[in-house]
Amino acid sequence: MSIAWFFLCATGISLVTQLIAVWASRRHLARARRATTAPLPSLSLLKPIKGLEEGLEANLRSFYEQAYPGTFEVVFAAMSMDDLGVLVAERVAAQYPKVQTRFVRADPSFGLNPKVATLKAAYDAARFDLVFQSDANVRVHRDYLAQVVRELEDERAHLLSSVVIGSGERSLGAAFENLQLTAFIAPGMCAALYGAKLPCVVGKSMLFRRSELEAVGGLESVRDILCEDFILGRAYREHGYKVVLSPVTVTNVNEEISVERFLARHSRWLKLRAVIHWVGFVADLLSNPVALTFFAWVASGFQTGFGTLLLATAAFKTVLDSYYVHLFRGTPVRASLLVFAPIKDILMGLVWCYAVFSRSVRWRGRKLRFGKDSVLYADSRNVVVRMLGHLGIDAS
Repeated sequence: MSIAWFFLCATGISLVTQLIAVWASRRHLARARRATTAPLPSLSLLKPIKGLEEGLEANLRSFYEQAYPGTFEVVFAAMSMDDLGVLVAERVAAQYPKVQTRFVRADPSFGLNPKVATLKAAYDAARFDLVFQSDANVRVHRDYLAQVVRELEDERAHLLSSVVIGSGERSLGAAFENLQLTAFIAPGMCAALYGAKLPCVVGKSMLFRRSELEAVGGLESVRDILCEDFILGRAYREHGYKVVLSPVTVTNVNEEISVERFLARHSRWLKLRAVIHWVGFVADLLSNPVALTFFAWVASGFQTGFGTLLLATAAFKTVLDSYYVHLFRGTPVRASLLVFAPIKDILMGLVWCYAVFSRSVRWRGRKLRFGKDSVLYADSRNVVVRMLGHLGIDAS
């Protein structure tokens, strides 16, 4: 019974953190600036491509249709030019001939992180010092680039990342994903900024200058790092460079993903947090009152009183999730999907427990093992890929 009360006390702490996150989220979003029409520096957009992301064509169009008061180019990179995602990108690029676009092939032998290897190819092909990188499953509004570039300059910052939200759900798995992004990770990023003075850096949106990235070690320094975005953000801060979290959001589009894929993705993220920032890892559990109350109920031997508290906590958290969705993206999650939000939280609590022990992930078709700071270990498959890459053979 003492364990049950321990979890119940943790639930109380968790509910307090929810109030802090609400305050931090509202404060951060109030900082949003309007777009500017003043001239801005030339910009290179880097887009790593791997397969057919959901809503890929519309995602890419959102960047080509930017109202950016300056010159910008788009550089796509992939391990293979036969990638189906590349074919979509070529079709979209052909419809915007005024935007200079290039397609480059990545070198699979560059490092153990396939995404960094892909980014490196695009990075080397970029013409301009100012660079923005984002994933192919990201969509932005028309003024996004103008807003964040102006913010980088106004703040005299060196690295900028954005709050990430999720949208587009049509399946239960996609609803779980978008709720986790919009009602858990986005508020968590705001809470970390105002509560711990830690601006989170997420690879779905990173704006920086090439000259300054080289000064902190360049992409070579994270070629064998799985969580390269966090490690780069830390390197910037260690070098005395200013890192900012923009209130201008980017949208991670998730439409039909399965619950299994949702769990796999967040299992990977939790494992990474466990080895790069254990305080944040613990905070993830303390920010999940539903899971903590569920653990208390189980530890109590399924007593009715604890079960009633679980239902009350689940109801409160569902209302809070709905509020966050309205706050960050303005469009609601269908009630038929929202009612399953407590199930998502319980599943994430169980995944958190699993992440305490596991140190391997399957990502982009490869099984990867990692240690402290998400440093990757080469296995036989990785070694073969790198050797063949040196011979000009794509074994990815």
